[in-house]
Amino acid sequence: MSSLRESIRGGKSKRTDFPLVLSKAALLIIDVQRYCCGKVTTEYYQKDALPKMTSNIQILTELFRLQRDTAKPKGEPDALVPNTCGCEVIFVMIQSKTNDGRDLSIDYKLSGPNFAGCPTVNCSYADIFLPSIMPSTDGRGDIVVSKTACSVFNSTNIDYLLRNLFVEQLVVVGQLTDQCVESAVRDAADLGYLVTVVEDACATHTKERHEKGLQGMQGFCRILTTLELVKEVQKLDLADGAPATPSESQSRS
Repeated sequence: MSSLRESIRGGKSKRTDFPLVLSKAALLIIDVQRYCCGKVTTEYYQKDALPKMTSNIQILTELFRLQRDTAKPKGEPDALVPNTCGCEVIFVMIQSKTNDGRDLSIDYKLSGPNFAGCPTVNCSYADIFLPSIMPSTDGRGDIVVSKTACSVFNSTNIDYLLRNLFVEQLVVVGQLTDQCVESAVRDAADLGYLVTVVEDACATHTKERHEKGLQGMQGFCRILTTLELVKEVQKLDLADGAPATPSESQSRS
């Protein structure tokens, strides 16, 4: 299939014109890690936002892994499948590349005690991630990207990585809605990615901040619920985004 970007017409195309094409999509999970979850102590976050976010990210992670590991683009030789399969699962985490955090961004260094104890290069995945949302090497394996600043696009090679994977669409989830998620969404849109934010798979300190973050992103992405995205994926054919036949849909459920 040709590039989705080539079909965009200035002044005519809308974000809603581009539902997911699974062979060109990736799930981007931002900062869902022990270090970040322990820093937010509001009742709203701990009792409502965090459980909802983690539960919905589990659903989306399983969905993308299933598509990535079992579906094959129609008409593609086996040798091409690794390049075109899509549905990548990418974990983005805060982690310094030194053992004392000296490489963290100036902004992070200015953020005071919040960044004391930031994961370092010596930390294992078991130290960093939640047991329920952990990168996996099963199947074709997940991808992990460590960042040292708010936006993953400003402090990593993720743009280069995504282009090597032929990814044009990003499904973004994680935290904080109004900080690292919003920064990633805006930067991704500026770099030419078609972005979907799953609103109930994101979290921040308060409901008001969450809603403000979503408002700030709505001009740069589609905003869907987990249920809406799951239904969209279940209707799609991996090769070209066309609605799947009933038998195909059942085989992937």
